[in-house]
Amino acid sequence: MEEKLIIKKRLLIIYNEGIVNTQSYLRGVLADVENYQNFFQSIEGGAWNDIEMKIFHKPSAQDISSYIDDNADSDYFLIVFCGHGYFQDDDTIFELGSGDELPLSELRSWVQDTRSLIICDCCRVKPKAEPIMESLNRRTVMFSEGGSFRDRALARMLYNKAIRNTYDKISTIGYGASEGESAGETSKGGYYSHSLLKVASAKSKVAGSVMAQTRRTTTSFMECHHAATPAVVKLSNDEQHPDYSTARLNVQLPFIVRL
Repeated sequence: MEEKLIIKKRLLIIYNEGIVNTQSYLRGVLADVENYQNFFQSIEGGAWNDIEMKIFHKPSAQDISSYIDDNADSDYFLIVFCGHGYFQDDDTIFELGSGDELPLSELRSWVQDTRSLIICDCCRVKPKAEPIMESLNRRTVMFSEGGSFRDRALARMLYNKAIRNTYDKISTIGYGASEGESAGETSKGGYYSHSLLKVASAKSKVAGSVMAQTRRTTTSFMECHHAATPAVVKLSNDEQHPDYSTARLNVQLPFIVRL
């Protein structure tokens, strides 16, 4: 089956796990990166191809800006940040590594002329006040790249169609924590990222008669975000509450595909 609907989309996974053997080290970030890669390359995650994905490990802000500029004709940017961050002057600041930082507001301005989804799994407390959560559990992988060529082509068609059906400048942000909160993790990954992908896995495996009614469709990021929120609150002992920002539109950006 040929891909019937082709759009240009780019996925950026940006991460900074800190420095090994220091209190800033976040082992769960490495699990997040692996899990996000596996998810987005899977059928359920939209069957993204390698050429559409870029992994940034402790980049400079200029590295990210240049990549976005080079792909300015894209119909959709999906950006994930996992690592250290803080909140200052009504803005979330990403700590990129090597002393470089990137305000979320600046990142949003770089993609304001097209569709974008930004997932932020980082602390949002005042500068330099973030506690380091101890890693507790072994890493897990919930998705793997696979599926027949026919299934991948169908998944990409459904995913691309769902993107195309949204407002052409829709901007959605999923925050792993509310303003003033730290973001916790285990070695499975961040509370938010792990819960979000666990929800995605469950929703993509609806069984029985329900599956017959909902197959060959997509589920929005916002639905998955809302479904993951109670798990994050529970994992954090009610100290971390995911937040979001999006347009009040009936059609939201897709996150998972059901075949």
